[in-house]
Amino acid sequence: MAVDRRMLAGHSPDFVAAWRSILCGVYRWRQDGRFAVVPSLLGGSTLAYLPLLSYSDLSAAEAKNLAREVAGRSFNIRALSAQLGDERRPQGASSVFRIDLAAFGHNIDALWMKSLHRVRRKGVRRALNAGLEASEETGLAAFRQQMIATYAGHGVPIMPTALFAALMQDLDARILVVRNRSSGASLASLLWLRDGPLAWVPWSGGRHCPENPNDLLFWSFIKQALADGVDIVDFGSSPMGSGAHRFKQEFGATPIPLLRLSDKPTDLHSRYELPQKIWRILPRMVTNSVGPWLCRYLADY
Repeated sequence: MAVDRRMLAGHSPDFVAAWRSILCGVYRWRQDGRFAVVPSLLGGSTLAYLPLLSYSDLSAAEAKNLAREVAGRSFNIRALSAQLGDERRPQGASSVFRIDLAAFGHNIDALWMKSLHRVRRKGVRRALNAGLEASEETGLAAFRQQMIATYAGHGVPIMPTALFAALMQDLDARILVVRNRSSGASLASLLWLRDGPLAWVPWSGGRHCPENPNDLLFWSFIKQALADGVDIVDFGSSPMGSGAHRFKQEFGATPIPLLRLSDKPTDLHSRYELPQKIWRILPRMVTNSVGPWLCRYLADY
């Protein structure tokens, strides 16, 4: 199937401006033009455009021009690459994974049969047969519970609850939760945001168990995005060759390369491999307490 150029569209300028304002408000960062100024634990600061976004409103060419403007200072800039991704990309390279709903005529049956791999269709059926159900929730408790467990497994700090609450209030972020119908236990959850024709999932987490709650979670997100009238769903970033990459691609998602420009090495996996190992073995009560505070100083998060 031919891929439309709309698959390469970044965030809108209004969305990026709102995102920057929310981050600066929650983390008490100051702004320097289009950048958020992120302090370092060791002193100094970094111009970040923008933390927690996989990409921004910049094209690849605009990102490179902006990098030249701030040459000589510490900076991080993110954008989508100017080309579609493919399987020849290096293992571990970061991509976002998108489905073009418009290419399927916004038809749920066409997406089910033509976009989802049979493994994912089987997973959704298994979840439903096991008594799981997905629903939108306005509270943060179940979502945060899943994120704490997921981030602890990855060895990375969890963002403050105030950030999620601000995104729900100011950017109309929505939360989906998969629960066991009989017990009420939450098994998976995600947060997604609408940006014009784009529906984007920055955070998701769930248990890996025979009932396949993650399959039902992402299928429910697709259905919710369709009902909301969007053209593109973005499952967020994952390294090429990872389990998350394979999972997203089995939903029919196409990898779109990410461009990350910085005055420092951009191989975040190598830079943070040791800290992640240490973070995983720390007591959960320590990471839950320190993590939200530490996020204020992570310019390349």
